[in-house]
Amino acid sequence: MIRNLVAALAIVMPSAVHSKDLYRPPSAGDSGTYYVLSTEKLKNGQLKVLTSRVGKGAAYTDFTELKVNCNSKQYFELAGGNEDGKKEKPSAPLTDWSARSKWTSLVPGSSKSDLVNFVCSKQK
Repeated sequence: MIRNLVAALAIVMPSAVHSKDLYRPPSAGDSGTYYVLSTEKLKNGQLKVLTSRVGKGAAYTDFTELKVNCNSKQYFELAGGNEDGKKEKPSAPLTDWSARSKWTSLVPGSSKSDLVNFVCSKQK
C-alpha cells in the first residue's frame, strides 16, 4: 500500500524542486543576499530557475526567472519583478523579459556566474 502511494505521488509531483538555497551571501561590494527558490529540469537538458535577491536591510526583493544551459555555461532571462520588503516568493506575476533577452555568457565573479555554477554543480 505504501509503495503504491509513493508511486502515485511520483507520477503527480511536478519536476520542479522548490527550496530556498543561498548561493551568494552579502559582501563588501554587494550587500544583497541571493537565493535559488526553484529549479526545474527542461526537456532539452536545460534548467528553468527562479531566483531572488534580497536588498540591503531587506528593503526590497528582486525576482528573476531564467533558463540555464549547463553545457554552454550560458543563461537566458525569462522574466523578473521587484517587490518592497523581504519576500519568500513573488506575490505578483513576473514581467516577461524573453522578447528582449538573449543567451548570455558568464562574467567571472558576477552573481549570474555564481548562480549558473551553483545550479549546474547540483545537477551532477
